[in-house]
Amino acid sequence: MPPPNLTAKSVGLEHTETVPLNQVADRVMRGEVIVLPQFMQAIGYFEQLKQTSLAAIRQAVGEHKAARVEADGFEAVHTIIEVDELKSIVRSYKIFRSLAPVLLTKVVKAVFQTDKPFYFEAEPNVQFQIPYDEMGRTELSSWRWSGKITAGCPHHDSWYGCPTNSITIWIAVGAVRFGNGISLYPQVYGKRLPCTKNGKILPNQYFGRALNFELAPGDAIIFHGEHLHSSELNSTDDTRHVVSLRITLEKPKFQGKSSSQFIYSGFGGEFMALLDRIVTKVSHRMAKLINFSFGRSRSPQRSIDDTSADFPQQLPVETEVGTAIAPANLSFDCSKLKVGEIRPLSPNLCATRLNKNRVVVFSRHCPHQKADLAAGYVVDGCVVCPWHNLPFSMNSGASPCQSLPHLTVFEYSQRSEKDEWQTPSLC
Repeated sequence: MPPPNLTAKSVGLEHTETVPLNQVADRVMRGEVIVLPQFMQAIGYFEQLKQTSLAAIRQAVGEHKAARVEADGFEAVHTIIEVDELKSIVRSYKIFRSLAPVLLTKVVKAVFQTDKPFYFEAEPNVQFQIPYDEMGRTELSSWRWSGKITAGCPHHDSWYGCPTNSITIWIAVGAVRFGNGISLYPQVYGKRLPCTKNGKILPNQYFGRALNFELAPGDAIIFHGEHLHSSELNSTDDTRHVVSLRITLEKPKFQGKSSSQFIYSGFGGEFMALLDRIVTKVSHRMAKLINFSFGRSRSPQRSIDDTSADFPQQLPVETEVGTAIAPANLSFDCSKLKVGEIRPLSPNLCATRLNKNRVVVFSRHCPHQKADLAAGYVVDGCVVCPWHNLPFSMNSGASPCQSLPHLTVFEYSQRSEKDEWQTPSLC
């Protein structure tokens, strides 16, 4: 029987619905996002999770700083621990490896209502994402810290060697706020978007509005690993501390070679995992030999869902004869813009209608990682970056991250046949 105070909610862009626990597994595999309030407290593991995290901090930077984190909360980590020390802390989180089997057995039984063995990722993903402004211009650029200390770009987990049937259990150890959490893109669930060789989303892909969350310590989100998802760029004043665990309820299904280690939870789990890796490696070599003998491609072509056709189309624009393309001499028919719609005008400019009487033109690329804002959306007078959910005010061009440059924003007015641009003084 599940803990009596354990509840689950299905959360979407337009709905929130209570879900019976015996339906969670099926709904997650069909793409629903499940939120479990006070989950770790309900299964009796929150204090152990918290103490394990503190033990890793203690091991990396000493008792004094660990005691300060315990007193002030994980949200204050960036005021206690130096950025470079975070690397040591994340490395120390191998201590979580011993907790994962027992914790996940409890999770699977309580949430997925089964005692059957499952597979789990050997090493949990422990994340400390500090406020972006605290990083300043010394942001850790190495790919190995993406999603752990720095914000990860939109991705499917299988891009990084995870099984295509994996389930993510994303647990808040400290508080998670709008502005430092996780973004999921439910409008493209079921599609496998294209990426570069090193696992970065292509800039011409359109994936719609993000689903974001506020969580209290101990809350959890459960979602399919093939949901396109990313980190919010931390624009708050708090460090976000979460632990992410991955499982499969059936044998893991990998796309080609993978270095991910998923362990069988039943008898002889470590041995079974080793045996499975050997069999998989031999199978890949045999497939490669057979394909070579018959002149076939080394690996089958994956099914890719290119969403570039859904990308907002450029509005027709006109320029004055003999002048360079610049905001001062571009003109377009703004009557074709709907409220809240973003349309590109040129390689460097976009336009949006904020309300019936106001149209603005703004810089097309996010100053953080050059995401194309033409694929973003408008909320409360702000254009939101599609990659990391960062809002930019259309009054000032500023984002909540003070260390990032402002967008340039132009007021646009159309009077009879004359178009006029006005540059706000704040931009």
